[in-house]
Amino acid sequence: MNSGYEQHLDWVKQRREKLKGELTAMFPEPTNLSLEIGCGHGHWLVAFAENHPEKKCLGVDLIGDRVERAEKKARRAEQGDARFLRGEAFEVLDLMPEHVRLDEVFILFPDPWPKKRHWKNRLFSKAFLVELAKRCESGVRCHFRTDHDPYFEWAEEVIEEQDIWVRDREISWPFEQQTVFQNRADSYQSLIVVKK
Repeated sequence: MNSGYEQHLDWVKQRREKLKGELTAMFPEPTNLSLEIGCGHGHWLVAFAENHPEKKCLGVDLIGDRVERAEKKARRAEQGDARFLRGEAFEVLDLMPEHVRLDEVFILFPDPWPKKRHWKNRLFSKAFLVELAKRCESGVRCHFRTDHDPYFEWAEEVIEEQDIWVRDREISWPFEQQTVFQNRADSYQSLIVVKK
């Protein structure tokens, strides 16, 4: 009989195989993507895709209900190529077919994990930027926005502690569309980093 740990490992293996299969089916040929991590209900990415019909877009979120609602929005859209997938950011980046490259990345209002003991769960981290860089050519931009000031300060420190990405303060935010979290925020801060 399998131990609980072995069962967990089997479950992880099956989950990863399923995710890899979904990504391969979505993108069977060489593709360049605009990626939104933590896409929520898809408001922002569907609007972005409608305004940029030449781009292929992928939204990723951990919560299945959000992904289903985002897919419905994409189906109702009059134009644009926005697709959605349930998955964890690191696994999606790891399991994408080799022929998929990222043109731009958006991280809008991610969970700030405000308690110090949870900071290790924050998406925007040195490990994330290293993993992301594997899918990006020089010049690709990663856009980050948060309404949590300590998380923004954290992100600035992360950028200073690595040498793969550099902050560019001259670039304008490329597309504005209100999100659920942006509507709730009293204020927010944004930054853009560019892969060297």
